[in-house]
Amino acid sequence: MKLSRLTERYDELTDLEKRIVEYIINNPAKVQDSSASQVADTLYVSKTTIINLSKKLGFEGYSELRYYLKDYIVNRKEGGVGPSFEDIVYGINTEVSKTLALQNEENVGKIARRIMDSRIVYVVGRGASEPIANLLSSRLALLNIKAILIADPNIIDVLGDSLDPDETVIVMSLSGETERILTITKTARSRGVDVIALTSFSNNSLQKIANYNMYCFANDTETAYNDLISRIGMHTLIQILISYIEMTDKE
Repeated sequence: MKLSRLTERYDELTDLEKRIVEYIINNPAKVQDSSASQVADTLYVSKTTIINLSKKLGFEGYSELRYYLKDYIVNRKEGGVGPSFEDIVYGINTEVSKTLALQNEENVGKIARRIMDSRIVYVVGRGASEPIANLLSSRLALLNIKAILIADPNIIDVLGDSLDPDETVIVMSLSGETERILTITKTARSRGVDVIALTSFSNNSLQKIANYNMYCFANDTETAYNDLISRIGMHTLIQILISYIEMTDKE
């Protein structure tokens, strides 16, 4: 048994509702042991919001949602602690499909055009996002776009002072709260430089500062404490961008 009922209507949810669903998925035992009021207090929302969300997810109410979580927890215990191969594949499929569902061609087209029209594109990634940033910069170079990977923290700190409006900065942060990424984004925007943020679909600081955003789906974004978190959604964004730019080049 999986928690699929909680994500079946994910695309129809508001940002607040998505945040609540993500909390439930990451804390099924806590929610199962909590009343609607207790969950509401934890997430700083109203009890009515929790109840209405339960119904929106296809349950008769919050009580049925708790029974669903209870069954899930019992089945997980009987089947062992670790995830099954089926769980792993299902999780990957969900991450990719939800990321694709967040995209629209108009937004992708605007971002691709901005990249293609830039004199220089700086690609900034830290930690586990650095290899993805490296992948993007190398693929852009193959498309004859001058892209420079910025991974060294010292270079990141001084990059803002040399930015020009005909350049573009692409920043990657799953959490959207990486300090150095936020700093370069603020500096670039203060100089009138466009910033394209690749981040998770969440209410984070980065997406509020950047003037272009592409979102990926992620079950967890607390990268400061768990850098083994999947970034398949981020990889998906890279492939969408590269494929779209390549397609546009051929037109």
